[in-house]
Amino acid sequence: MIARYTVHLKQPIRMLDHWPIDVLGARMTLVADGDMVSALKFTFTGQPTTLAPALTDPGKPGQPPKITINDSLQTILRQQVRNGFSFLQALFHIQVAFDRTDAEFEGETPEENDAIAINHFSYGEADDRPLALTYDYFTRAMMAAEKPYDEKYRLFATLTGYAREASKEARYIDAFRYYFLILDAFFSDGQFKKAGLEKAFKRHGALMDAIKSATADFREDRTRPTTPTGTFLRGLPTPEEIADHLIERRGHYFHSNRRKSGAWSPDKQDEARDLSWLCSMICFYLSEEYSAPMFAEELGPRHFAEATKSGAIIVLRIDYTYVDDDGSEPKQGRTNINMPGTKVTRKMATEMTQNFVQNFIESQPASSLMHAICREAKSGKPIFEIKYPQELP
Repeated sequence: MIARYTVHLKQPIRMLDHWPIDVLGARMTLVADGDMVSALKFTFTGQPTTLAPALTDPGKPGQPPKITINDSLQTILRQQVRNGFSFLQALFHIQVAFDRTDAEFEGETPEENDAIAINHFSYGEADDRPLALTYDYFTRAMMAAEKPYDEKYRLFATLTGYAREASKEARYIDAFRYYFLILDAFFSDGQFKKAGLEKAFKRHGALMDAIKSATADFREDRTRPTTPTGTFLRGLPTPEEIADHLIERRGHYFHSNRRKSGAWSPDKQDEARDLSWLCSMICFYLSEEYSAPMFAEELGPRHFAEATKSGAIIVLRIDYTYVDDDGSEPKQGRTNINMPGTKVTRKMATEMTQNFVQNFIESQPASSLMHAICREAKSGKPIFEIKYPQELP
């Protein structure tokens, strides 16, 4: 089987001349548009078809088939490419997008073609779609920046950013290290030895609560090799036991004792995958405290006032029909709602639908909604409509 892997650069490199070479057991070519190189392509021949993702029949009718990945070649290549670029990065600022490696699989015989279930596959856990936010996140953040600032917020944000970037590049060991530095900075109480650190972590209720919530969210990826943390979590440990596990893993990954049996290696990133994910969720649940200033109660009214001052207010009119549960004649109602904004979005319409129904249920507990239509007051443009069949009792 022929296996082709395309490793993308984060920024193109201008290179006036290049040609294929045999290296790392493959034929390497550069992907370029004119003289701008955007990726490296490695072509391997004579590979087993087991490297290609496999489809497994679902266990129950109606479920989708399961994709199983056992591509050790891609893992080795990614580490070797990272090693090679480390020499370049000592001289230049070059970044490789290890979070998106494209793979193509092509049989060299008809039998191999039949054995390949998936011909194209993209490895990585990053999402290239733009982050979707509403404008109030920006206004609240800038308003919060007017107040006295505690450097703990920058420390949390900086380390979280480093950890996320490492996770996107599948550098799970580095991701865990950055996440643990957050826990150490805020919950170690100055302790650094194992016994003292264990006691310190367990004294902080916020950390124990975050561990409990993160553990409840954990879903082990059974399509990938098991990890020490994944195996550990199968035993349903307590938050205190998980804290001990994190500290034990710190001792493993923060030290490089080559004489130790089973010492960590940069080539074994995947064994820290579940560990880094667990820590990311712990920090996610802790993040509420470190973003709290932008959600201060007084900033909501100020956001609305600033929108009003700029003329960025949309008036929505909701006309609705409802009937009381005692069987009386249908009644009419109208509600006007002012929303900050210059355009009605689908997200806004969805939120308004949800809010209207919830408010109706709370304000009219002995009534049932028959019909509601929301329009933009200025243009009359319909925003949403709810209509129940007349034959419903």
